[in-house]
Amino acid sequence: MELNYADPDYIDAMNAYLSGHWREAEPKFQALCETYEKSTFVRLMLGDVYYSCGKLDSAVKMYHAAILLNPEFNLAYYKLGVCFYRKGHLRHALEAFQRVASGPNSHALANYFIGLIHMYLGNDEDAAKGFEAFKVQSEESIIANMYLAQLRVKAKKYEEALPLLLELAEQTPHFAEVHYMLGTVYYGMHDNAKAVQSFRKALDINPADERTKTKLTLLTDIQFI
Repeated sequence: MELNYADPDYIDAMNAYLSGHWREAEPKFQALCETYEKSTFVRLMLGDVYYSCGKLDSAVKMYHAAILLNPEFNLAYYKLGVCFYRKGHLRHALEAFQRVASGPNSHALANYFIGLIHMYLGNDEDAAKGFEAFKVQSEESIIANMYLAQLRVKAKKYEEALPLLLELAEQTPHFAEVHYMLGTVYYGMHDNAKAVQSFRKALDINPADERTKTKLTLLTDIQFI
């Protein structure tokens, strides 16, 4: 039976879910799963209810159930990836997000998670590809700049990190970490004057940052001038 969106039981379950009454919504969606045995959406929603209640194992099972009914259900793969990520099962999460990224109507955040997981696993080149894909899909988001810059700095590719950080500093001028990283990049490019300016800016924003204090002391100590 196809899902009847005018079904009072469905409307009641959705109202409970949207009101944040997830434990109340749980048995309602469980009953709907029995009524609509072939509905991927009902199983997706029950998975969301389980996720909201912190029942991650049950959520995983329900997202798998939705995928079994529709192997092309990218949203279910995405939510499955989020569940695995939250459980700390990074490789399973990576497989789910890669499935989303390779399919039609790709969810932009799938590439963000791909970059993040590869970064945690130490796969820097694959991490950069993930963040670059996320940046292309979500141009208004600048979070990818931060991670890409970190990867570039780690690889000592300071010239590539610089424009990413300058763009980030323009849009988030009061983010101390950006100015600290700019100082690190300028120092790596042997532009000590701009490095000092950036470290001072970072310290103005966050006076308690010992890393910045150390770098600034190193650069301004007379024996290093």
